[in-house]
Amino acid sequence: MNFVVAIPSYSRSDIITKKTLRVCQEMGFDFSKIFVFVVDSQFCSYKNSIKNEQINIITGGPIGLHNMRNFITDYFEEGTSILHMDDDIDTIFKFTIDETITDLKKSARYKLIPITSIEFMQTIENTFSLCIEKGIGLFGIYPVANGYFMKGLPSITFDLRFCVGVMWGTINSKNIKINIEEKEDFERTLLFYERDSSVMRLNNITVKTKYYKTAGGMQSRETNRIESSKQSCEYLLNRFPKWTKLYTGKKSNIHEVRLTNLPVIHLE
Repeated sequence: MNFVVAIPSYSRSDIITKKTLRVCQEMGFDFSKIFVFVVDSQFCSYKNSIKNEQINIITGGPIGLHNMRNFITDYFEEGTSILHMDDDIDTIFKFTIDETITDLKKSARYKLIPITSIEFMQTIENTFSLCIEKGIGLFGIYPVANGYFMKGLPSITFDLRFCVGVMWGTINSKNIKINIEEKEDFERTLLFYERDSSVMRLNNITVKTKYYKTAGGMQSRETNRIESSKQSCEYLLNRFPKWTKLYTGKKSNIHEVRLTNLPVIHLE
């Protein structure tokens, strides 16, 4: 295992053990390379909940997801291969096609099945190696657990595509810091694309999680996520005007941004 795992968590000491840490165990991760980042006041709660003594519980980080993300960046050495995971991941899936269903329009043809530990470990190790080889600092996964949406996509892309914050990998870069709380994953995607002219995305890998719904979390103190998401969208639209556009079609009224599907500018 040539990478470390970083998991920021807040007020989810019970959830993290039942979800993401369980998934890490199923994937066969080296527990000594798992780092859970919590605020000082919650150390005892996490220490009591996480029974495995090999797992590193790191304190000293600030409240707020983007602040903790920056703390994690500063914590690890430059160039460290880091797999970042949210604390409420249920399952890691891979995309597959059921060839017994010949109707190409049937959603049942495009399935998501739990990935095996061997396949997932090989995929992550190979992806980090490819990042280093190509000079790409960020890779992500398909953001929605929906096989029908994933059909027809290349297994790996290198152009500008959203790398969702629930799980992503980076070759640690201390000069890239996040400025916004909501949409921090959009900002990170854009910052790495701006620097590297490419981001990598694994379009055949996705996860099951409950966006905006699981209790607790680094953003749980936020009282008005709709207003916060609107402000973050305005920031991104102003900071990256050629690469973003506003989307407000969600029933939740949470503002979103869409990325322009820009090609790879330069990739050796």
